[in-house]
Amino acid sequence: MTATQIYEAAWVPGLEHEIDQDKSVLVGLDWLTQAERKYGGAGVIVMYAKQMASSLPAEASRWETVSRRSTRPHGRGPVLAIWPPDDRTLEFAETLALRTALCVIPGTLLDVSPWIRRTDARCLVEGFAVEEAPSLPAEVTKSLDSMLFYGGHNNFVGGGEKENAIPPLREISRRSDAPSREQIENYLRASGKTGAKGIARIGKWYVEINDGRRHLDYARREIR
Repeated sequence: MTATQIYEAAWVPGLEHEIDQDKSVLVGLDWLTQAERKYGGAGVIVMYAKQMASSLPAEASRWETVSRRSTRPHGRGPVLAIWPPDDRTLEFAETLALRTALCVIPGTLLDVSPWIRRTDARCLVEGFAVEEAPSLPAEVTKSLDSMLFYGGHNNFVGGGEKENAIPPLREISRRSDAPSREQIENYLRASGKTGAKGIARIGKWYVEINDGRRHLDYARREIR
């Protein structure tokens, strides 16, 4: 999602926190009830797959559960995203929540800390917080910011955007303090300036660079 955030954000400690799983979901459902009253419209639950709703407490049955692969709900209301496993699922939830509200319950596969920090999401359970993001070298963040400015809005698929991204990624990979793929992807997530596909694309190129793979431009010439 590359647009400016236009929704109220909240989160509930999830599967990797010391909290009962059912209690965590019930806190989210209570938030969804209150958000419906505040914003109007019918709330919706977003999960990776619709059939995952069978693992939720019975109280969740009053809401429709949708996924990226299912038909989008009619109308617009607040969204509760439960255990999003990847950036695309979270991005889908953000899109549905525009101009209303989004609450996320983290799972185990996707670190949503960058999203929490970016949106200043309010934690609905006392005693929990996310840590500050680890800092990257200034030269690295400058390169990543430049890449985001040039091609983030297009998820790095427009003309010249691959050619613009590969050289700085190569330079970053050569540093003695080179960040990991996860650190780079988390920086992109926290920026809000590219989407799920852009994050995945940069992460993939970075791994390929570290593996010694050459990259070609769209004219099949090696990018130097």
